[in-house]
Amino acid sequence: MENFTIEISERPALGKGSANRCRREGFIPAVAYHKADKPLAVQIPFKEFTALASKARRSQVFTFKSASPLLNGKAAIVKEIQQDYLKGRVTHVDFQTLKDDEEITVDVPVKLVGESPGVKVFQGILTFVTHEVTVRCLPKNIPSAINADISSLGLGQSIHAEQLVLGEGVVLSDDPTETIVSVVIPRTVEEEVKPAAEAAPAAAAAKAPAKAPSK
Repeated sequence: MENFTIEISERPALGKGSANRCRREGFIPAVAYHKADKPLAVQIPFKEFTALASKARRSQVFTFKSASPLLNGKAAIVKEIQQDYLKGRVTHVDFQTLKDDEEITVDVPVKLVGESPGVKVFQGILTFVTHEVTVRCLPKNIPSAINADISSLGLGQSIHAEQLVLGEGVVLSDDPTETIVSVVIPRTVEEEVKPAAEAAPAAAAAKAPAKAPSK
């Protein structure tokens, strides 16, 4: 199992100049905060963090390793990453620290499992609408992913957020009616079905016996 422990230290100074100096020295300026505590200006090694972040899931919990007693051993999740989009370089990170007995709201990826008969048998088109859902739970219960089982999903059917199996102690925070995945009818099938449906009444009328003229 991957170890997501990150070296972290308090930042000695604040301001734009200090942040730029931090970056030149191979660190990323960051902040670690919790609603009950005062935010701390911190810094993390650029190479170490980007290597871990490339393997981390959306709801990944990081553990801090630090000489500071205010940081050492704390668990946290990444709430925001700022980037220089021209260079593709991480410029700032926001960490939200966690408490074992306090629930947190996180975004968790949805993973499709199984094979839909609506796609395999009836050539429907699988539409993966919502790739992550927001849930609330204790840090120890944060799922790495939430499975959406499509093995019984037929043509024209959908799975909604309320139908997902979230796991023990995990509560959905999103709209329960939100569509996660659906199998839609291909346009070619619709075009074939529609003329056939329109032709049926005409064919029935042609076969019906003619009415006798009224006297």
